[in-house]
Amino acid sequence: MTGFSPRVKKLVRIRAGSGYAGDACCESCGVHLGETGGEHQHRVARGAGGCKDPVVNGPANCALMCNTCHRRAESRKAEYGMEARGFVIRHGVGPDFDPRFVPVILFGGVKRWLSETEACYLHEPPVQEAA
Repeated sequence: MTGFSPRVKKLVRIRAGSGYAGDACCESCGVHLGETGGEHQHRVARGAGGCKDPVVNGPANCALMCNTCHRRAESRKAEYGMEARGFVIRHGVGPDFDPRFVPVILFGGVKRWLSETEACYLHEPPVQEAA
């Protein structure tokens, strides 16, 4: 399977709703999205044809966004600041390119890391495994 699974989408919506999917907001601008609104953004793009990598298709790489913010992220234009805020991550090797270790700056200006397994934000970066 390529893309975000229904389970990942649900975890992300709950995270964006501070524990309740019905309260989900765009993680970029804060507009209310509720139980069904918005779109799921791959912070690290899947690439043409999709990708089966569990990190690329996992919660740490997924941001829930309103349509406007999602279009801005997908445009990759620096003027929108999506890369600077962690909603777009370029391809590369190492922690600077890994969505588990790249924080996002949420709509309130708060820096958070996205959990790889839970429906929550992390207040500190996760521990990196030794290579």
